Amino acid sequence: MKNAIHQLSLILDKVCAVVTGFLLVALCVIIDYSVIMRKLFDSPVTWQYELTLVGLCWVTFIGMPMTFHKQEHMRLTFVTDKLKPGAWRIYMTVIDVILIIFLAVGIVNSIQVVQNAWSQLYQTIPISRGIYYLSFPIGATISIVHLIDIILNRTAAEAPSAQNKEVAA
Repeated sequence: MKNAIHQLSLILDKVCAVVTGFLLVALCVIIDYSVIMRKLFDSPVTWQYELTLVGLCWVTFIGMPMTFHKQEHMRLTFVTDKLKPGAWRIYMTVIDVILIIFLAVGIVNSIQVVQNAWSQLYQTIPISRGIYYLSFPIGATISIVHLIDIILNRTAAEAPSAQNKEVAA
């Protein structure tokens, strides 16, 4: 089970990297195209704003799990740096469980938002507004998988300690 979750986490991280990479390239092309059309040809692209909005939302919420997978999300390290390895492991696990609960509540609540918005279309692009909101429950679900993998594979040896810092200095 532990290995299966770890493998799933690795696969999902690669999928997130490909999706965000593709979206960032697409956004650069769309925005550049829009600027060229507006500045050089005096012909603004009406659909660019809404498509960019959807793309940026997806980059944000599909990029979020990548930070969890690499354990690079925002932390208050002034607390964790002072803990002994055993206490550090417990503290980090509690923090990760709180994050899982927060994300799970967000998923449950965002599903209703997606359902309510699904029948509405954008004005300039023929896609559902629900697509915009769908990025959060997908990103949060992948984040939960990553957090579970981190909890299952966490060891006290990973803890930053004052001794390790003194040796590095």
